[in-house]
Amino acid sequence: MLKINLAHNLKYYLSIDAGTSVIKTVIFNINFKQIYSYAIKNPVITDNYGKSEVDMKLFWKLTSECIKKAIYKSNVKPNLIIGVGITGNMVGLWPIDKNYKPVRKAILWNDSRSSKIFKSKNIFKKIYKITGSITQYGCTIPILKWMSIYEKEKLKKIKFILTCKDWIRYNLTNEIYNDETEVSVFPGDIKNKKISLKILNIFNLSLKYLKLFPEIKKSNDLGGYLTKRASKLTSLKEGTPIIIGCGDVIASSLGSGGISKNQKISIIGTTCHNIIIRNKPNIPKNYSGLFFASVEKLWLETMINVAGTTNIDWVINNFYNKTKHHEDKLKIIKNFERKYLSQNYPESSIIFLPYLNYGGSISPFVNFNSKAEIFGLLPHNNNFDILASCYEGIALSIKDCFGSKLKRNDTLLLSGGAANSLILPQLISNALKIKVKTLATTELGALGVSYLISSYLDKIDLSIIIKKNTKYTKIFSPIKNKSNYLNIKYNKYKKLRETLDNIW
Repeated sequence: MLKINLAHNLKYYLSIDAGTSVIKTVIFNINFKQIYSYAIKNPVITDNYGKSEVDMKLFWKLTSECIKKAIYKSNVKPNLIIGVGITGNMVGLWPIDKNYKPVRKAILWNDSRSSKIFKSKNIFKKIYKITGSITQYGCTIPILKWMSIYEKEKLKKIKFILTCKDWIRYNLTNEIYNDETEVSVFPGDIKNKKISLKILNIFNLSLKYLKLFPEIKKSNDLGGYLTKRASKLTSLKEGTPIIIGCGDVIASSLGSGGISKNQKISIIGTTCHNIIIRNKPNIPKNYSGLFFASVEKLWLETMINVAGTTNIDWVINNFYNKTKHHEDKLKIIKNFERKYLSQNYPESSIIFLPYLNYGGSISPFVNFNSKAEIFGLLPHNNNFDILASCYEGIALSIKDCFGSKLKRNDTLLLSGGAANSLILPQLISNALKIKVKTLATTELGALGVSYLISSYLDKIDLSIIIKKNTKYTKIFSPIKNKSNYLNIKYNKYKKLRETLDNIW
């Protein structure tokens, strides 16, 4: 295998961030400045019965095209790209046969077909006691169990069970590996970051299936070198080192500066990830949330909340002039936020429960039937009031997730698209009664991967790299009278969702 000489003129990192429906390629310079980003939509195959799949061959074709176009449009010379890393949507099941070809379409993390084989949910409570994670139907082991019942012939053909990023890396390098961050939420042995024999037994799965899972490596280990075939498809230089990479939740946490014990992070995108960095996977008593193995000796206690920008989009689509153009939607948001500021954070009686999701909630409570609610409407209320309550609902849902885990001197690191809002960071600070720092980048997963590339190539401790390069745009402190208002409202918010728990 040809290997690039790392001693000369290498100035860029290339990160691949493969989401569920969008694949991104982002190029950074060695100082972690974003140079160029390119995205391609990936068609997800769904139906009314819980299916969520992608064509693995098409997925790789789109990924290679995305890489090639990013390099071309950025005008970065391929020989100046010193390393490549990958993150992607986690778990699911991406199976290949003895010829390293797909056995079937990949089953994604949000697929729910395995639900029909679990008549009793006690199995998931048993797993929670071992892993500290709510097991979703689209996790790898539940899907494996489903295949052992409904797709026995296809299961016999499987040589390796991969995840999204592993499939991309295989096509770049011809090497097969997995990493510690994925294995822990298969579900697996969270403490030792490997496949769990106990969990296989709980699912009544034969230990022979252990051989289907690849060798596990650390996220910032070398995963192989770019092949000649992959070079032709992507325009990357043959021999470019490819690191192992990690799951998208972990990559986004790293990109948000999450590397130290007890750090608090909220990443607000379509959904909202509320994260506490732990040095031990101490399993909470309440049946809620997810524990992820991170890189180094860290774990993420993650409360994945559906209260993201989906709620804002829904209000705009239903209470404002509906538009398909993203620019028009942004204009509506900017006009609303300016008006909101001009009214100095107005108060209202409306409570918005932002659980707008067909799959219900897993944090800070578990109810797969929970729904969004607008409570407390009065005749004078209008679209402005409803959108304002939606913003408040997102802030209060974050407070609900962190609960008593926040301390007075904590600072929340806020990232994701919503961190650019003119009002949401201040609302969150008011609700949580702590300082909020917003981060400079929006491509969090890709940035986190670039840190992993640098850690491998430069042989520098990951925490040193992240602490040195995490940049904040603004710091928000709670405004006392507005904080008092939101905390009184939070008590009503919590009572409302607790009352509805048995009605949903």
